[in-house]
Amino acid sequence: MTSGGTRAETDDIPAPPWQRPTKAAKPARRQLSRDAIVDAALRVLDKEGLDAVTMRRVGQELHTGAASLYVHVENKEELHHLLLDRVIADIPLAEPDPTRPLEQVKEFVRNSVRVMAAHPGVAQIAMSGLPSGSNALRMMEYLLTLLRLAGLPDQVVAWAGDLLGDFIPAIALEQSFFRQAGITEQSMAERIGQYRDYLLSLPTDRFPTLRSLADNMVAGSGNERFEFKLDVMLSGLLAVAGR
Repeated sequence: MTSGGTRAETDDIPAPPWQRPTKAAKPARRQLSRDAIVDAALRVLDKEGLDAVTMRRVGQELHTGAASLYVHVENKEELHHLLLDRVIADIPLAEPDPTRPLEQVKEFVRNSVRVMAAHPGVAQIAMSGLPSGSNALRMMEYLLTLLRLAGLPDQVVAWAGDLLGDFIPAIALEQSFFRQAGITEQSMAERIGQYRDYLLSLPTDRFPTLRSLADNMVAGSGNERFEFKLDVMLSGLLAVAGR
């Protein structure tokens, strides 16, 4: 017998019939809870998109069956709204400053769009129902407090919350779509240039205004357009309050 036997030779020897075969270790099942389910749903969302966030798929992510999830979450709709509330928790809320409430509203909107756009599909959930989660309510309390500090009447404040509640997810949805589609600043600039050329190619007798405004319609960056919309909304709220 030589002393230089290799590990591969040893591994090729079959196990004796009385020895139990070695089983592959199963992944440890983590303790199931509502928080663990929402964490798993967020992982699925970020990797595969909102359509993939089903009870069955999240159960797979947790190495369990969908039936186990129903003990903690009623259905897919509730899971989606819990997911939205988890994401909303990442929106920073500065201490309200009575000397600059409208500027704080702008900061809040910018941060909200950034956080929602980072998780494709979350904006769709936000557009599908009324805010009811603890973080969503905290966010609404903060926003309405700032609008009141700006001196707006209560009815304007209440409807402004609805207006901004529509605006934020709409912009976030657009930004997340561009991100998912792989649209870069360069490719967007190319598309905008093509669109400008297309407008200028239209018949003058039928589309005189579109042709004359072609350069204006494609001017400015995406951020400049966003800030313009935000300014118009807040200026409009002040004008409505003045009436």
